[in-house]
Amino acid sequence: MLYDAAAKADERRGFLRTVTGWLGGLLGAVVTLPGLAFLAHPLRKDTVDGGKEPLDVGASASQVKPGQPVMVDVRGELRDAWMRTPDVKLGACWLVREKDGDPVKAFSTVCPHLGCGIDWEADKQQFICPCHDTFFDLQGKVVTGPSPRGMDELDVKLEDGGRLKVAYRRFRLGTSNKEEV
Repeated sequence: MLYDAAAKADERRGFLRTVTGWLGGLLGAVVTLPGLAFLAHPLRKDTVDGGKEPLDVGASASQVKPGQPVMVDVRGELRDAWMRTPDVKLGACWLVREKDGDPVKAFSTVCPHLGCGIDWEADKQQFICPCHDTFFDLQGKVVTGPSPRGMDELDVKLEDGGRLKVAYRRFRLGTSNKEEV
């Protein structure tokens, strides 16, 4: 009988120890998870400010001559989870005008195939991605090569005085659909 009482007491102590451990763990999670969510919140936000507002690219519409694309840097504020760095190069774009009187268009310099840099070959009057020999025409359309879509066009805003602003964005690579990332 004494043995039964001692065994039951041990069983109760084991049960209480297990329940106390689970309750302590649950209480710890209730206290810890909101704090972690608060600290991780900035990680879910956009890290490039350029996609929201058009950014001045330091060029005017008069500088873009028909059939002579101009590459410009796009500079803006770069944000990581907790820091902001002003005036950082976010990327580059090609400013293009086909004919006199046409509006200026902007294309990303990033090839939609695998992300290589796109260059201009004046003698061929075509853009080229030298990584896999994809050629694009002045409208950004694929002429030849493995790129699944044409060059990614960016929104251009013409300011008073002819200054150009570009809404810089990044797009998913290797897909036929233009999906912003």
